[in-house]
Amino acid sequence: MTTVQAAQPEHIVFPYENAADLRGFINLLTAFRAACLAQPVTRDLPANLVPEGYQVVTRAVHWWGKEDASFQDTAILSKTGREDSDLAGGYPIIDFTLPSAKMPDGACSVSWKRKWSQDYADGAPRLSLDMAASLPARVSFYLNATLISKPSDIFAAADRYTDLTTWRTDCNQTRRCDFEVNASFDQEGIDVAMTSRGEVSILRQ
Repeated sequence: MTTVQAAQPEHIVFPYENAADLRGFINLLTAFRAACLAQPVTRDLPANLVPEGYQVVTRAVHWWGKEDASFQDTAILSKTGREDSDLAGGYPIIDFTLPSAKMPDGACSVSWKRKWSQDYADGAPRLSLDMAASLPARVSFYLNATLISKPSDIFAAADRYTDLTTWRTDCNQTRRCDFEVNASFDQEGIDVAMTSRGEVSILRQ
């Protein structure tokens, strides 16, 4: 009998320039798929996935700039090593809670905030509407995901668009997982957080 070994996780490669448009959003989806869907969270996963130019830090270092023993079971893939400068630069942030006795499966999320003005002089009204309106289709297409929460009934032009949706897709090679997308688009920019909710049990199907 032949045993099939799981492929070693590879470093995340962002396919596009990290801009406040579809390119940056695809980078976010790429990171989420690689970090949160492709395999279970393990203690060595962050080091195996860290993108070029990024570093692995604990949540305490990322938040406060110094180590804190209460956050030892965390790992963040960060461009700058600090939350404030990652947010200012508009870089995706990949956050892991590592497996422990308290949380044996760990947890994973990816977030991205970026101002329109970093890439476009006056594109806010058009871009916020386009990104908000097309977000469900793009999540579904790029992650092969099915929306399982109630879709928005009405979509009208506004200064701010927010939505919290729940999705289901393939994960961990042979499983199904749920995840949430918490998105906001306004006149300032993009704010999206994607969080894995773990494998779907048979009883929930």
